Amino acid sequence: MPKFSTTRRVNLTVEQAFAIAADVASYKDFLPLLRRSVIRGEKKRVGEIETFDADLQVAFEKLGLRESFTSQVTSNTADHTVTAISSDGPMKALRAVWKIQTADDGKTDVSISVDYTMKSMMLQMVAGGLTDFAAQKILQAFEDRGRALYGNTLS
Repeated sequence: MPKFSTTRRVNLTVEQAFAIAADVASYKDFLPLLRRSVIRGEKKRVGEIETFDADLQVAFEKLGLRESFTSQVTSNTADHTVTAISSDGPMKALRAVWKIQTADDGKTDVSISVDYTMKSMMLQMVAGGLTDFAAQKILQAFEDRGRALYGNTLS
C-alpha cells in the first residue's frame, strides 16, 4: 500500500489540537478537497475510546473527480489519536491516523499518516502524485483551523 506521513509543530495545546483532529464532522469546513463529512449513526464511548462511522466525500474539481466513502473512526483521548479505516467507495484499503503529542519546546506535534490502496489504478496514480502536496496542505489547513478557533495560544 502506498504510504505517506508528515508532522508539523503547531502553536496549540495537545488538547486543542486533538479536539480539531477528533471533530470529524467539521473536516468539510477546513480540509482541502473534502466536500462532505457527516457522522452516521450513534457515537459509542467506552472509557477513553469513542467509535463512530463517518461519511466523507472528496472532490478534485480540476480532474472532475468526486468520490464518497465511509470510514470507521476511533478517537482515543488517552493517547491523543484519531484513526480512520475504510474499504468502500474508491478505497480498497485506507488507514489514516492523526497523532497529537507534546513537543520538547512545549508546543504540539501534529502527525498524520495515511496508508491507502485505491480500487482504480487511475485514482491510485492520481493520488500517488498528490500525496506529498496533499499532506502539506492538510497540515497547513489544520494549523489555520487552530488559529481560527483558538488564536495563538502558546507563546
